[in-house]
Amino acid sequence: MTADRDQPTNPAGKIIRTIDARLPPTPDDNIGVRSTDIGSFVPEATYRAVPIVWFVSAIMTQFFALAFLLSLPLIGIAIVALSAVVSVFVRNWTFRRGMARASRGWKIATDVGLLVNWGWLSWIAMVR
Repeated sequence: MTADRDQPTNPAGKIIRTIDARLPPTPDDNIGVRSTDIGSFVPEATYRAVPIVWFVSAIMTQFFALAFLLSLPLIGIAIVALSAVVSVFVRNWTFRRGMARASRGWKIATDVGLLVNWGWLSWIAMVR
């Protein structure tokens, strides 16, 4: 379909697609695919990230970033300081992505998870 309904993309007038009267009308075609021809059992939905996605991505991002820092040939206190900076960046990135709109429980869990992850890495960095 075209944005300009007065000048269709098919000037010959051939039927491009058929419309099934049993299906509800779809919104503007420029917005995206809102219905399928698989059947009415498939609900129409859009992706909405949930707090567990932000939580896991924060923990995993921090884990791999801190593991990389641990592999660097630096003294323990430097690794602890760098890992604290990285952890703050990961936290801010996570909250900008959407965790700020999550419930208080998810915010606390994220902060505690990042803090525990930073704590064990700091301990490893100091004892090696």
